[in-house]
Amino acid sequence: MGNLILPPSLTRELPYAVTAQLAELPQEAQQEFFEEYNRNARTTSIAYILQTLVFGTHYAYLNRWFLQFLYWFTIGGLGIWWFIDLFRIPSMIETHNNKIADQTLRHVLVKYRYGLKNSTDSDITSSAKGSRFMLRTPYDLQKKGQENTKSINLEKRAISKMRPIAPRILDAPDADPMQLSIINIKAGYLVDFDLTTWETVQEWQYDWDNGNSGKEFRLVNEKETLHLYIRNEGTQLHTILGRKVNIHSIDRELEEEIQTNLRPPSVLNYQEIDYFRENTKTGWRHEITAKTSANKLTIWEYFDETMTFFMRIEQIENEIYKVTIGEVISPFEFSNVLSKE
Repeated sequence: MGNLILPPSLTRELPYAVTAQLAELPQEAQQEFFEEYNRNARTTSIAYILQTLVFGTHYAYLNRWFLQFLYWFTIGGLGIWWFIDLFRIPSMIETHNNKIADQTLRHVLVKYRYGLKNSTDSDITSSAKGSRFMLRTPYDLQKKGQENTKSINLEKRAISKMRPIAPRILDAPDADPMQLSIINIKAGYLVDFDLTTWETVQEWQYDWDNGNSGKEFRLVNEKETLHLYIRNEGTQLHTILGRKVNIHSIDRELEEEIQTNLRPPSVLNYQEIDYFRENTKTGWRHEITAKTSANKLTIWEYFDETMTFFMRIEQIENEIYKVTIGEVISPFEFSNVLSKE
């Protein structure tokens, strides 16, 4: 953090992943982040004033208008909601500001890290339109370069064909039991997302032949099931949330085409969205919760042109196909990660 020029009071409230990347940026970029973040961040004191003295307008202060109108309509839950919010406002402000920090950092990265400062307006519009992240992440750029690399070490290739006994041992993230984040999630944990509490009932680890690894979690509530994909690249945490769909709902001949051509098409359309193939990976899937033997698999990852919507096709043991349709989600949209134990 020696290159940071931001005030210590600000760096203390920012997530570590944000400050670690800011430290690598020039002072001009850090100053731009500081100014934009301050324009959009919210403060706890003002939120309390709005809640108690200005007709409970603290949700409007956070641009959460649906909850604001619901709050007014129920008269603050007849006072119960109002009372609960007395204790929730600090965490609400923290969640909001974390999202602002994430969005502001990504905007600054587009200009200063990825050489887009002098790009034409059409280039920037094409890559950012409708995107919640507004850039291709370092993961995607790195993987694209790896796909174009033709020289593969023969020894590593031979090792990758051997069925592993156990998943790779990954570095355990720092965990404060009183303040867990989405990177600490495990099977049996609870997490809040989209105003709903979800339980993590299954966990998988993917160990790819290129040396990287990732995680998948099955999240359930009373009504539906979601699948959460997490991968950590340096200080960048990437989270994707999606639902499983039948492969034939994408294209009735898709399975046959994969078997014939050994890969799916470069472009697929699903529900009027075009998905473009970005990454192809091979490796092993370990089910952590069941502790079953590893399965060999190949996956193809697709994104739409904004890098927001996501499709993943899995071919397990060359015969079972699974498809996930999802969306890139900011890690800060998950909160209240708790262990059930």
